Amino acid sequence: MTGGNYPEPDWDDQALSQDNVIRQKSAYLATRISLADPLHLILGARYTQYNANTLTQNMEKNNITPYAGLVYDINDTYSAYASYTSIFKPQTYRNAQGAYLSPVTGKSYETGIKGDWMNSRITASLAVFRIEQDHLGATDYALVPGSTDYAYYEQNGTVSKGVEFEINGAVTDNLQMTLGATRYVAKDGEDAALNPTQPRTSLKLFTSYRLPMLQDLTVGGGVNWQTHTWDNVAGPGGTSTLYAEQGSYALVDLFGRYQVTKQLSVQANLNNLFDKMYNINVGRNTVYGEPRNVSISSNYRF
Repeated sequence: MTGGNYPEPDWDDQALSQDNVIRQKSAYLATRISLADPLHLILGARYTQYNANTLTQNMEKNNITPYAGLVYDINDTYSAYASYTSIFKPQTYRNAQGAYLSPVTGKSYETGIKGDWMNSRITASLAVFRIEQDHLGATDYALVPGSTDYAYYEQNGTVSKGVEFEINGAVTDNLQMTLGATRYVAKDGEDAALNPTQPRTSLKLFTSYRLPMLQDLTVGGGVNWQTHTWDNVAGPGGTSTLYAEQGSYALVDLFGRYQVTKQLSVQANLNNLFDKMYNINVGRNTVYGEPRNVSISSNYRF
């Protein structure tokens, strides 16, 4: 090569397409209005400006997301509420052409009751919800061109509905407890199961106990249980459908924490006590969760 001339580099198209600029600006306003002594109205709205620029795409969205809620104080212990909000949620999933999916839009409804006992030492809540969404990203198990990321496509008319329960607080001066449960169903616009890789029912229980005879030592543990998950996956060449499933399972964790000084504490965790083998990537390449393991950490507060 002479005269200072060099051949043009062999540019990598995908590398260039990953030189993206995503900007999001938002502002919100909220107010609380007392309609009567036990009845309160909460109003709010958020303005979002979203822009995604790539070599092949220029997407700009402007959205106003309103919110409204009513809270009724039944008595000093219980309060009931109902709320509505619209949904605008940008997502970073790409489709099979490498373009970003549109932000998720929709509506969310929720109603429930909350309880408060012993000056908030124990609290509980029970809620029923319904979520309607469009443009929700769902994987089709193709790959984004030039990458190892799964591509996604947009689903419209999706509906999720269910119920949640949680109670937590100080049962005694030394015993803390949290108990929660969630049950929901989700379907796409064609009335088929939506994201079945997520458990439909889950339970959690966590407790901690500070030993009365040794106040600096706290022991405890918890269990997380979930129902089975599954997915239908295209076989080789897309000519068949394979069914992948992970059965229901429970994970048990234990811990012990010792308060060495007012500032310094040391904690040991035993995770997955019964060494349960489970797949956390149903429908894709099998990826097993962490086996039984122990970790020790310290914390110092200034």
